[in-house]
Amino acid sequence: MPKTKQAVEQAAQLKLYLPQLDKLEERLNEFIENDSCQAIVVKAMRYGVPIFEGCYGTSTNDSGVKMDTIFSVASITKPVIATLIMTLLDEGRIELETRISKILPEYTGGGREDIRIWHFLTHTSGIIESELGKFMDEYVKNELKIEQPGDNSTEEDWAQYNTKIKHALNLPEDSDYGDIWENITMRYEIKNPPRTVMSYCSHGFQKLKEIICAVTGESIDAYARRALFEPLEMVDSHWILPKEKWGRVLGKNEKCVGYGWVNSEGNYTNESGGGGLKSTANDMSNFAQMILGEGRYKGRRILSPASVHEMTSNYNTSLPNLWDAWGLGWNYRSRKVDDAGVLRSEHAVEHGGWAGHKILADSEHGLSVIIFAGEYNEPDDMGSHGNWGKINNMIIAACEDYKYKKY
Repeated sequence: MPKTKQAVEQAAQLKLYLPQLDKLEERLNEFIENDSCQAIVVKAMRYGVPIFEGCYGTSTNDSGVKMDTIFSVASITKPVIATLIMTLLDEGRIELETRISKILPEYTGGGREDIRIWHFLTHTSGIIESELGKFMDEYVKNELKIEQPGDNSTEEDWAQYNTKIKHALNLPEDSDYGDIWENITMRYEIKNPPRTVMSYCSHGFQKLKEIICAVTGESIDAYARRALFEPLEMVDSHWILPKEKWGRVLGKNEKCVGYGWVNSEGNYTNESGGGGLKSTANDMSNFAQMILGEGRYKGRRILSPASVHEMTSNYNTSLPNLWDAWGLGWNYRSRKVDDAGVLRSEHAVEHGGWAGHKILADSEHGLSVIIFAGEYNEPDDMGSHGNWGKINNMIIAACEDYKYKKY
């Protein structure tokens, strides 16, 4: 049901313009009919009340597209990892200025000993991830003398390529691509000192995941379940997805971005700190409500208000570029005009996920919006086809009590 019963019955109290939500329903159907994407699930809440719950399109799995359809949420993993870091901070088990190498002693050399936890949270470690990828390709080609498969290569060709690299590096047979990446990129010399440049870096969140596991002595799933997922009633959120839930993942067709990976067992069991989480719109809506609730959900305290405030503040004010604005694990709006919707407030936080996902928590509007999708084609130069910003804008436009502020 798109426009919820609560939205209709409480429109006056929630300050909602209901015809706007009807327009959103029309537009979402258009996205499917116009072949923009295979499927979309949208959940929006205002002041803690669900106002819109819509499911559109199809899945190649028999479970269909529902509010409890499981998605590989990609980089929306990052604010979850950041939150787990902050739970450890609340418990006095870590501090943000701690060097990564103090907890992960092997993470040294090439300027790594200068990187601290908060540098990875704010993408200001000095590491340019595209340079890591380029370094790896060149090292394999020039040092290991192994040629990369061509554009039309099969999965088997790439598997053989990775096997050759493992043998050349003398890595164990059960090593995966992540082990290869780690081994080679640790040879890279970081050119920029921390806090001199902001550059989005998934590698840093993998290290933060490893820190969580090292400090707690638990797997990422085990600690997240205890510290976050169970208190937030996030019943379908996992890194290693239980086999009985595989059939509930959105099955992507061949037109979807990343369909081969998303539909694979490798994805279902991926524990990446930068993009391995699997979840539902319902679960992530609970997570966003906790952020809007200053660390509380249904009366239970999950995180301190002070930690939520730190996470949702702009840590990069000293950097010169408007696009550098970033919190701890969250994209901070500031004055950005990007693919998350220009109508969101200055202090709103959000995060995107590869192949068509968005999470928005906007305290000024009292709104959380979760958008999960099966997106067609590659993103444009803004990292999106623009649908996700349009959806956020349409939901914000349904709010009647926005107070205009001059910047």
